[in-house]
Parts: sequence; structure tokens; C-alpha cells
Amino acid sequence: MIADGNEEGRRQLAATVGSMRGISLGTCASDLTETYHAAESRPPQAVLVAENLARLPEFEVMQTLFRALNIRCVLVADTPASGDRLATRAGTTGIRVTHLGASQEELRQCLFAVLLDRPAAAVPREPPVERMTFQPGRLILIGASTGGVDALIRVLSAFPADCPPTLVVQHTSGTFSAGLARLLDRASPARVAEAEDRQPLVPGTVLIAPGKDHHLEIARGNGTHCRLREGPPMSGHRPSVDALFHSAVPVAARVSAAILTGMGRDGAEGMLALHRAGAHTIGQDQASALVYGMPRAAHELGAVREQLPIGRIGQALLQSCVRRSGA
Repeated sequence: MIADGNEEGRRQLAATVGSMRGISLGTCASDLTETYHAAESRPPQAVLVAENLARLPEFEVMQTLFRALNIRCVLVADTPASGDRLATRAGTTGIRVTHLGASQEELRQCLFAVLLDRPAAAVPREPPVERMTFQPGRLILIGASTGGVDALIRVLSAFPADCPPTLVVQHTSGTFSAGLARLLDRASPARVAEAEDRQPLVPGTVLIAPGKDHHLEIARGNGTHCRLREGPPMSGHRPSVDALFHSAVPVAARVSAAILTGMGRDGAEGMLALHRAGAHTIGQDQASALVYGMPRAAHELGAVREQLPIGRIGQALLQSCVRRSGA
């Protein structure tokens, strides 16, 4: 598969690959959304991704899909110098970097090298947890941004099929939220789906904030429904982690909230409000966070009750919701 937002670049790559012995060209995609859906529905062995798409923030979701489906990836940089920067940024098993000036034979050798490389490392999962009985009415809220897709897989893979109702805000392109939900659904025993307005919050369901047009919030009342609210960005984002966290303050005594890797401060003020109102709050630690921006801001405000590595956050969230003896 070839993915390139530039029509001329797509044609050139297609012509080069199409003339190679031992390589069969499938789909050519013009953006990451098209690439995602094509790779998900009919996974290729390898994908050539042009620099203009590899530099987009949403490419993080693509990398996670490639790892989940064992799809190998070659990034095609504009120049050798930008290729070095892309290689540093990618830093992922199964990804190699070449550049537009490479000869047909160099590109062919790069493709064969990535295809013959060892299988992609399996996404690490938390160890299975012992059977838990959760308190009725408990809610789990999670916010994440840069690096959050892998972090969410780590957390949600620990969630059992009867986990407390969970709401997630992950900063990503609106066109990717449905694919993100499907990707997370593969990784978790719980059911993961895009949230709908006025949807009931039921055990065993994880709801992802959809698109870019609404904030995902707890509906006013007793915290049994979510809502999708129109409105301007909050803390620079829509959907916003702060919007979700602030909306849950009236039911904070029943809430466990986590803030994961991400750039900026979204979620810090909302987590502080939750913490003050009696919620159990968890922040990802610096050592395990790809970007320690959002967790740092929350920690420095005094909003985080406990700071944990990503491998322990799923279990900690669940444990905070367990029915206590005599409860």
C-alpha cells in the first residue's frame, strides 16, 4: 500500500513500486483516514507512507494499528536530513525510513528488509487481574493526548468485560475516533465504542469521545448518562479532558479519574476540581509517559492522589472501584 497526500508523489511511488519484481502494489491512499480504513479492512504486508502524512499527529493512531495488525511500514522522507528526523520520531519496531532520492533498487531493498525483519513486537498488556466485584454506580474517566493511544491500550487491556462504565477523551482527529474505538475494542475484554448523546452509562462499556464537534460530558443528574455538548474548545481542545472532568464534579464521590501522557494542560484543572470533590485521581508518572505535559500539570496543581507507571494504572483504577467488605 502507498499513502501520500501529494498526487504527483503518489503516482511516482506507484510507478516505481509497480515495476519492481516480487512486489505487488495494492491500494494507493491520499490521506490517513483512507489509509486507516483500507489497512483495517484488508491489511497489506507493508505500507509506504510519505513524509507529508507521517508528520501529522494522527499518524500515532496509524502506527498503533500497524503494530496491532503486524503491518510493516516504510516512511518516505523528502530528503535524507528529514529522514533522520523521521526515524528518531518513529522509533518503533517494524518501521524503516528511506527518502525520495533513493533509487528503485534501494527502495526495493528497504521494502524487502522490513518485510523480512522479525515480527512486530506484541503490544504489551497488563497481567490478568483477579475477579473483582465493583461498587454500583462507580464511574471511570480517562484523559489522554500525545502518546495516548498506546497508553490507552495498556490501561484498557486490563479492564474486564464487566468493568465500571468508562468515558475516555483522547485528542485525535475527528475522522479517527471511530477507528480508534475499534482499535481499542480489539485490545480490551470490555466493549469500546464511540459515545452517543444521552447514551446510558452501563457496566462493561467504554465510551470514546467522538469527532471534533462536541465535548463528551456526564449528563446533569445522577451520572447515569453521557451527553455530547456543543461549545467552543476548552483548554485548547474539543473534545476536552477538562470538560469531561468538570462535568463529573457533582458525582465525584463515585468517580475514579486518570490523566495520561499528553502535551499541554488539558485535564489538570478539571482533575483538581474532581480531587477536591472527593474523586480518586491518578496521574501517569514521568518515566512511562511519552509526553509528561498533562500529567505534570495535574501533579503540580496537587490534583493527583497517586502517580503511577502506565503498567499499573488500569489495575489501580479498577481496584478503586471494588466493593469493600460490608459496603
